Amino acid sequence: MATSLDDLPTPLYSAHRGGAGEAPENSLEALRSSAPWADILDLDTQVLGDGTPVLMHDATVDRTTGRSGPVSAFGLAQWLQLRANPSVWFATASPSLPTPTVEQALDALGCTRPMTVEAKDASGVPVLAGMILERGLQNSVLINTNSPDVVGAIVAAGCRAHLWRSATQLALDDIDDLRATGADVLDVDIASPDSDILAAVAVGFPLGVWAHTIVRRRDRDRALSLGCRGIVTDYPAYISGRAPRRKASSFSTGFWGSGWVPTGKRPVLDTSGRIPLPAPTSSTDTQVLLAGELSEAPATGTFEVKFSVPTAGSSGWSVLSLHLGADDAPTRLVGTEILHDGYTMQVTNSGSLRMYRDDASSGTSTQLANTAAAGTLAAGTTYSLCCTLTATTITVAVPEAGLSTTVTDSAYRKAWAVFVGRNYSASATGRIDIHSVTTP
Repeated sequence: MATSLDDLPTPLYSAHRGGAGEAPENSLEALRSSAPWADILDLDTQVLGDGTPVLMHDATVDRTTGRSGPVSAFGLAQWLQLRANPSVWFATASPSLPTPTVEQALDALGCTRPMTVEAKDASGVPVLAGMILERGLQNSVLINTNSPDVVGAIVAAGCRAHLWRSATQLALDDIDDLRATGADVLDVDIASPDSDILAAVAVGFPLGVWAHTIVRRRDRDRALSLGCRGIVTDYPAYISGRAPRRKASSFSTGFWGSGWVPTGKRPVLDTSGRIPLPAPTSSTDTQVLLAGELSEAPATGTFEVKFSVPTAGSSGWSVLSLHLGADDAPTRLVGTEILHDGYTMQVTNSGSLRMYRDDASSGTSTQLANTAAAGTLAAGTTYSLCCTLTATTITVAVPEAGLSTTVTDSAYRKAWAVFVGRNYSASATGRIDIHSVTTP
């Protein structure tokens, strides 16, 4: 990995907020865990009342710590006693963590990986610049801002500037004016239309145009196809594709692991190392988890989800789904939400098996199999929903219950993203516990 901004690869991956989708944001632990996968370590800074820059995204500490109030109300001594509490916003298995200063982050990681340090409070720029220059990191650490007016102050201080713009801002910007600020990077919103991103790329910035905030590989591919050099992502291990694919996930670490979560909330393990999948709150609640570390699994072989239910019968749970998709687009696993090609396998609380082929071009879901109910699955028993794909057939089975059905279908055989989820049922409010996911 490069230690100088001028030696960065193309494409490059930036761990947004330290990789906030895969580890507690703006912590030294997040930065360290992202380092093997990211080319740039991204962090946010606010300023204490005594002028000390610290790692924090929000202007208050309410969301990420056990305290409340503005960051500016803290002095350094108070800040060093503060603890981040990721269990309230990331995962209940997360321990409390120190809330570091920028100086601590630069000393710990500044010489090991290029960084981009966003000055959420522009008043912190002079102190940030001084810290960077004092350590000789002016060619490995960018100061990031959303304001073109602040870029001049960054450059005048002897540092290199990273300028980001929202889609709304970029639509109104004169790209030549942004280039004239002296920014090394223009970081554009992936929500911007192709024409605006292409215009930014055409102007040319020393370190290129980067795109934020990427959470899906599909968006990564779009940004790269438009000429963006950098990918700013909450999921550096998953989006970069550099993390090795795990064939089996036992969830034993207390975290879901690398990978995007389309529900927007990372799954949390219970004390037995299972993921309790709650009942959807409405028919529009996806309740689908992408097994990110398992994505791009082989086109054929056996895919397995081990699960159990605390409550048997129709009042407890309804349908568990295993979905193999052609990309990492989320799906509600119903006919009106067919976003990509693939297959959906389901087992119901009454012991029936269902199988569907999803066709993105027509937006339809074709039922390939629907077996008769074979009896209620028991509470507290571990079952396996298995799908075996050969070149021409698909077999879905729950071996522990003696259930199996096979169809002939060879429409799609490609590298799969693996989803596990459940369908909505107003009468089924019990949870489904996911024990493990295994792929070929």
